[in-house]
Amino acid sequence: MLNGSPVTIGKRFHIKGREVGQVVTIKDVAKAANVSISTVSRVLNNSGYTSANVKERVNKAVEELKFQKNMVATAMIKKQTQTFGLIIPDIKNIFYGELTRAIEDKAHKLGFNVILCNTDNDLEKESEYLNFLIRKGIDGIIFSTPETNDMNVREVMKSRPDLPIIILGSKVKNVRLDEVLVDNFEGSYTATRHLIDLGHERIGYIGGQPDSYSTIERQRGYLAALEDNGITSNPTYIELDEFKIDSGFEKGKKLLAEEDRPTAIFAANDAIAVGVYKAARELGLRIPEDLSVIGFDDSQFAEIVFPELTTIRTPIAQMGEKTVELAVQIVKDGKNFKESITFQPTLVERGSTQRIKKAVKS
Repeated sequence: MLNGSPVTIGKRFHIKGREVGQVVTIKDVAKAANVSISTVSRVLNNSGYTSANVKERVNKAVEELKFQKNMVATAMIKKQTQTFGLIIPDIKNIFYGELTRAIEDKAHKLGFNVILCNTDNDLEKESEYLNFLIRKGIDGIIFSTPETNDMNVREVMKSRPDLPIIILGSKVKNVRLDEVLVDNFEGSYTATRHLIDLGHERIGYIGGQPDSYSTIERQRGYLAALEDNGITSNPTYIELDEFKIDSGFEKGKKLLAEEDRPTAIFAANDAIAVGVYKAARELGLRIPEDLSVIGFDDSQFAEIVFPELTTIRTPIAQMGEKTVELAVQIVKDGKNFKESITFQPTLVERGSTQRIKKAVKS
């Protein structure tokens, strides 16, 4: 009942023959408020002039009838779905779990939804997800760490130049897009320099996929720190595979089986570092007494291993939040800024690194 008058609303619907609710239409709201459908539409979409008295009546009818706007119809009118696609390579990687949470939380606060697509580092699967997202009419796509030669990004840019695309954590060669990055080179240089300052010279590096921007930049920082400190790099101390625990374990065993093994290992992410811990334990090596280990990201792994992991902190939450803010701004302003935003990483010292004990000559 509205204003003392009974109102018949909508149509009831059933699931398996059981009546479970009713659909309230804009027509019902107009009838209850005693205004036209176009007036209700103006009030709901905050467009055109409507008197304060009429707005109050319409809003009261909306509240009492528990009317919910048809999101599909609204999307058709505004040509927006309030939805972003988020493409990540590996949801099992704790880094992407934390990143996804930050993105979803921020998007929700700003009135947007997120469709998560996990590619398993499979470009064909990534392509299928892209086609799915475009058919859904999403407002933009957030690519988290695509390959530097990712052709899918190029194809979307060619076929949908109007679609906002933001690259998170990587760069795509010869493509100018909005980007949110961490300074991988600086973080890696800092990690390697930390080990050098502790007296280590035989320093191993275990990276992820060879064509990954993070791997390339972190290896570049590692090599630069060695060179700047007069240490000749040893190719046998460098191993590349994937950003996974298993990779750290297998490549860690390989490095630590060397006769002149590294006294320290820089793992290109915390998951790899956890694998190195496992390899060291299997070979009877103690951390940090026999082997110093440093990671990258400062994910939850860093504080659940023992000893706790010295690592390079990537501001994961801030990067995710900034990416969403940029995506929303692009959608609302209707233009891409082609902006590159870089966050600075920091060293977090814990118990997995220590000064090397020099052998005493007799």
